Amino acid sequence: MRGRLYYSRVDYMKRAAWAVLGLMFRWSPRLCYGQRNALLAVMGATIGRGVQIFPSARITFPWNMRIGTGSVVGWDVRIYNLGFVEIGQRVVISQGAHLCGGTHDYEADNFPLIKSEIWIEDDVWIAADAFIGPGVRIGRGAVVGARAVVMSDVPPQAVVAGNPAKVIKTRIRERNI
Repeated sequence: MRGRLYYSRVDYMKRAAWAVLGLMFRWSPRLCYGQRNALLAVMGATIGRGVQIFPSARITFPWNMRIGTGSVVGWDVRIYNLGFVEIGQRVVISQGAHLCGGTHDYEADNFPLIKSEIWIEDDVWIAADAFIGPGVRIGRGAVVGARAVVMSDVPPQAVVAGNPAKVIKTRIRERNI
């Protein structure tokens, strides 16, 4: 049935509040990372220390998100987090990347909405314009190449590229922290 409600009334109220606060987020000066982090926290996101989220990033539901210490969400990143999205520590999500936590059941007549989680473990780099699909886990230390389309899990330390993304090599060095 088209037009059915996919969200609770509480979610609709949160969405209305985010529509207003989101304007402050998008209009904030580039270096006001703390202000944007505070706005996201007010809306229920868990934000680690030193997180840098650029003002042009689009985050659908802040209350469905956790970002670890020292991570960066670059210009024009889209986080379509219908389900929960967890971004680990020291993660870099480069400009134009898209994390998509929603899809539809194309086998059903009414195409019901499916809300999926996405997990990005510590020390990951998602390069420019990459697409991360619903239900995907990106393993610790992995690199997702520019414009890659990731529709299945990526092992730790893997470098993936292409459409669909495939492992092209394994990183040898682990980060010493």
